[in-house]
Amino acid sequence: MTFLSLVIVLLLVQWWGSGRPLQKDAWLLRFWLWLDSKANLPLPLKVFLAVATPVVVVVLLVAWVHGEVAGLWLLLINIAVLLYSLGRGKFSEPLQEYIAAAHSDQSVRATHIVDEMNLDPQLRSEMHEEDWLTLNHDALRVFSYRGFERMFAVLFWFLLLGAPGALAYRLLIILWSQMLETNHKGAPLMTKVVTWIEWPAACLMGLSWALVGNFDACVKPLRQGVTNASEPTPVYLARVLRGALGEDIADDQKAATNTATQTVKIEPAYSLSLVEQIGGMFSRALLLWVVLAAVATLIF
Repeated sequence: MTFLSLVIVLLLVQWWGSGRPLQKDAWLLRFWLWLDSKANLPLPLKVFLAVATPVVVVVLLVAWVHGEVAGLWLLLINIAVLLYSLGRGKFSEPLQEYIAAAHSDQSVRATHIVDEMNLDPQLRSEMHEEDWLTLNHDALRVFSYRGFERMFAVLFWFLLLGAPGALAYRLLIILWSQMLETNHKGAPLMTKVVTWIEWPAACLMGLSWALVGNFDACVKPLRQGVTNASEPTPVYLARVLRGALGEDIADDQKAATNTATQTVKIEPAYSLSLVEQIGGMFSRALLLWVVLAAVATLIF
């Protein structure tokens, strides 16, 4: 049932472009504003209540379906929750727009796209540099995280904990994004919580990129991520993705002297080429996850 739900959702996303028809968050934001207005409640309790209340409803619904109703209804619940839990907005289109802006040297347009897609608190507090090298590095960091947050983290928690796990992750990200937008005093704490929750999924994402990319160059950043759960997810993902795309090997080749096969990185063309490869890396990683999910379904 889990694998079938996953396949159906991926097909629907290909058709719709996202789960937008079900992605209505006004109810959650109203509930959060009401909870946040209660000055006598500590922030962790407010966040817990905002996330746990709808998740408990889904848990009870799934338990009831398991015991009383045909499995078709469980399939429908999984599909509905997964579609809601996927990331908001579009991913491929802004990525392609950024690449087009970079090729046409439209730095203002490129900066606007990065700002629109950004959920990285550190980059939100920094001014964008004028040079394309820095902007391309920011784009790699922003798009690698947003691709992960939009789909792969959701799929990880769905495969691990079912529909309630996927829903809990998305609700937490929605609240975190709202706090960042409103400069809520609890945003730094929420950033740490999100980092810890994303850590296992990010490590698996890094391993997936290593398997479909340059494994040797990924070994060091993968090891660092496994041993440092407090590192911001965007920083870790960007570093692993660069390794999967062979950046470390390029550095070694550049450092070598008197070598006919020496590779020289010409900037900003090289950093932009890394951004251009993000979509392909996510597609290959998604195919890997689907295959592994199918094998696990057959075995178990």
